[in-house]
Amino acid sequence: MNDKAQLSPAVSATAEAGATELRAADLTKSFAQGEETIDVLRGVSFHVRPGERVAIVGASGSGKSTLLHLLGGLDLPSSGTVSIDGRRMDSLKESERGTIRNHLLGFVYQFHHLLGEFSATENVGMPLRIRGQSADEAAQTAQAMLRRVGLGHRLAHTPAQLSGGERQRVALARAMVTTPRYVLADEPTGNLDRQTAMQVFDLMAELAVESATGFVVVTHDTELAGRMDRIQTIRDGLIVDA
Repeated sequence: MNDKAQLSPAVSATAEAGATELRAADLTKSFAQGEETIDVLRGVSFHVRPGERVAIVGASGSGKSTLLHLLGGLDLPSSGTVSIDGRRMDSLKESERGTIRNHLLGFVYQFHHLLGEFSATENVGMPLRIRGQSADEAAQTAQAMLRRVGLGHRLAHTPAQLSGGERQRVALARAMVTTPRYVLADEPTGNLDRQTAMQVFDLMAELAVESATGFVVVTHDTELAGRMDRIQTIRDGLIVDA
C-alpha cells in the first residue's frame, strides 16, 4: 500500500543502496524559555533500518520524546538532519512531510488518541481515507488489520466500549494499516498493566518481522527495552553507551 508510485516526485524515497533507513545526523534542538535557551538535544546521531526494533531509554526530560518528534517530522531540528530512505525531511514543505508521514511512518502513543465518536474500523481506516481511498476500501483494509491484532470481534465498537489493551491494539492497527516502513512509539505500553503491556509488545515484535517494519520505541520499561534488537540511551541530550 505504500509503494513509491503513490508518492509525488517531490517526496519519493530514493531507496538507493545504503539509503533505506531512518537516520538522524548531529541533531540539536533548543527552546527559548524566557531569556534562557534550553538545549534539549545536543548532537544526536541515530539510525534504524526496516525490520529493526530499537528502544530509546533515558530519564524524564532527557530528550527522548523530542527525538521521536524530530524523527517523525512533527518538528524540525535547530540543526542537523533527519532523512528517511535518503530524503531529508527539512528539505520538504509541511504538506510534503505530511505525505511522508502518511506513506512511510506510523505513530503509537502512550494514550491512544483514538477519536471517541468513531468505531475501531473507522479509526484504523482514517489514514487510508486521508490517502484518498474510498470508505469501503479503507474499511476492508482496516478490518483485516484489526483481525490481525486480535480484534475481529470489536470492529464496530467505539473506544469507550474497549478495554485499555484493546484501545492500544486499535492504535497499533492504525499505525500499521498503511504498511509503514517505520513505526515511532512513545511509551506505547506505559498506561497498561504488565500482562497487557507484554501482549502488546509481543504483537509489535510479530508485526515488525512480518512487515519488515522498523520500530523505534521510547520506553521507561527496562524489560521491554531488553527485548528489543538494540537499546539507545539518551542522557543530557546526547546518546551515550548504556
